[in-house]
Amino acid sequence: MISETSAVKGYEKSAPEVAKEMEAEMNAIKQVTVANNRAPEVHVPEPEDYDTDLEEESKLIRASRKSKQPRHEYPRCYTVPMEERPRVIYMRACHKFNLTPSSSFLKGLTSGVVKLNHQNLGPDGARTVALGLVLCETVSELHMSSNNIGQSGIKYLIDMLRENENISVLNLADNELQTYGAQLLCEMLNENDAIISLNVSGNNFKPQDAHLFHTMMSYYRCTLKELDLSHNDFGEYGGKLIGEAIGNNDTIETLNISWNGFGPNGAKAIAKGLEENSCLKVLDVSWNGLEDVGSEMIASAISANDVMVDLNISANRIGMKGLGLVLKALSSSKSIKSLNVSRNPITFEGPVVAVQTILEHPECGLQSIEFRDMCVPRQFLPILAKINEFKPQFKVKHGGYVIASDILHHSMEQRMETVLNDPMMRLLQYVHERKLRLADLFFQFDTDRSMTISEGEFVAGIKKAGIPMNDEQIQQLVEKLDVDADGEIDFGELKLGEKKYLKRIEKIGAELPFGHKKSNSRPASKMSNARSRPASNTSRPASQISARPMSNSSRKTERPKTVPDHLLQPRTKSDLAEELKKLTDSSSSESEGDT
Repeated sequence: MISETSAVKGYEKSAPEVAKEMEAEMNAIKQVTVANNRAPEVHVPEPEDYDTDLEEESKLIRASRKSKQPRHEYPRCYTVPMEERPRVIYMRACHKFNLTPSSSFLKGLTSGVVKLNHQNLGPDGARTVALGLVLCETVSELHMSSNNIGQSGIKYLIDMLRENENISVLNLADNELQTYGAQLLCEMLNENDAIISLNVSGNNFKPQDAHLFHTMMSYYRCTLKELDLSHNDFGEYGGKLIGEAIGNNDTIETLNISWNGFGPNGAKAIAKGLEENSCLKVLDVSWNGLEDVGSEMIASAISANDVMVDLNISANRIGMKGLGLVLKALSSSKSIKSLNVSRNPITFEGPVVAVQTILEHPECGLQSIEFRDMCVPRQFLPILAKINEFKPQFKVKHGGYVIASDILHHSMEQRMETVLNDPMMRLLQYVHERKLRLADLFFQFDTDRSMTISEGEFVAGIKKAGIPMNDEQIQQLVEKLDVDADGEIDFGELKLGEKKYLKRIEKIGAELPFGHKKSNSRPASKMSNARSRPASNTSRPASQISARPMSNSSRKTERPKTVPDHLLQPRTKSDLAEELKKLTDSSSSESEGDT
């Protein structure tokens, strides 16, 4: 802990002196811009023959103008409405400190969300924002990450937050607040009950600063529901204090403590705190070097409290053994729904082990596992298909497939799922189940018989018919069917929407639903029913010239004649002798005839 009078680097005055100067500046600005409670004077015109003091005064003014003598001008008082005071104060503060007003700040005063991220405001910019929000009652969120506020600028915002209890979301990430800023923030949070979301990541907090957040989180008046302490340098010592604070806190539901280097020893304290916690639902402990031992301890603690919904333990040097221990610990938890184990050295066999564990423990409540940087092998797909039989919502987010054919198969499945979940599919399914025609559905929705269906009639017809569609799907279907964007759907557009949808199904190679037949790729000719063309009487006569003899080259390439089957059969010696006798007999008879 440091005292309030400790000097800030680069700033000579102490904190109380700066606070007094700021209070004097705010009071001076408020006195200038405070509304005048007196009613504005209304000047009623008097008759011309009636001399008044105002008329005499106007005569004197005209005379002074003619004589070119300077006249005394009194300052005018304007009535500033309550909702305009923050804007006026902010503009005067920017003029006072010679800064350019931010249009994002002025827009935020109207919308209620001030977003000043990455604008490099600096300490003076933080002072003008603080002055503008002191009297503001409309802003509920203030985002000022990456603005180089530093330790000399955080005090102005803290003084403003002590007075303004309308801001519920505060984002001061990446501003180098360090120990002095951590002390001011934690002391302010013990007094301000309105802030429920705080982001102070990347502010170079050290292990000794964990004492401040430990005290703030353990305080009985803590009202925070979301806290982001990531990208700091708490280390193992800070991990022990944060773990103890988790056990003492009963309000925080979302906690991000990634990138803090807790290690296995810090993970042990965090696991102990999770066993005692009964409200934390989302926890991010990625990039902390927990290793197999620390990850298994945290998973075991989560399975014991039955509250956690989302766990991120990515990039923690978890191997195959650690992954198995984590999944085994979470297999008995019904509350955990999402697990992120990306960027861990588990090879492509890790996803297979994960889905196999889920298949063996169907009572596990996991609905999503992330391996975003890991490709999955072919044996992963059939296991996932078996899980989807009893867990249709279960999904694995991975980095692709090891084999290219699996990528094609997966993309086809995704396209099939998209097409079959289209709202047009549900509309056609309703028509088929009721044994209706598309024209019957059209006239059922067209209540005013205008031969067109307005958007209101379409929405009312869908809900009256009980077709399972939500408002977003109904709007999506209306936009698809209303081709000319005139706000109404005629029967032609409805029929065209059906035709387009059936073509999409044909493209992915799926069977057409509800008895529809596939259209031919080549349309039939319109003259198909016409009589064939008669033969011409003036047909060309056949040529009487003999055919040209074949060349030797063509004879060589001519295919040889097939040998008769009876010549290919094996023959005995007696068969050959008989054939020889026949040949001799025939040759002798031929010779006798010649003579």
